[in-house]
Amino acid sequence: MELFLNEDDFICSITLAGAAEEILGKLLEEKGQKSTHAEFVEGCVEVGKRVFGEEWPAKHFSDMASYFRNGLKHYRQGEYLTVPREASVEIIDRAIENYWKLLADETFLMRRFMEEVHGL
Repeated sequence: MELFLNEDDFICSITLAGAAEEILGKLLEEKGQKSTHAEFVEGCVEVGKRVFGEEWPAKHFSDMASYFRNGLKHYRQGEYLTVPREASVEIIDRAIENYWKLLADETFLMRRFMEEVHGL
């Protein structure tokens, strides 16, 4: 969050927040809870069923939610990936939500991020 807020470094903030999101998500699963990522994917699949009467593959939405994180994680020389600010915000938001689900608390930096980015 600090790299995002102070340096507009979307690449590092996606990479670090993506790792945090994943680790915190696994901790939630160990406690029998769903991660924010899992809830998003399940919600998309459910929309396909209930609204459109279609079976939408969960992997499609999981890949979509992790597109930029995975693109940076598996970067190969010569490939180009433009990382928008919104992609970083989305992943940081999911990491924050996972943290909140685990600890029902927030850090000063989380509060600053929410205020500056979302006006909350």
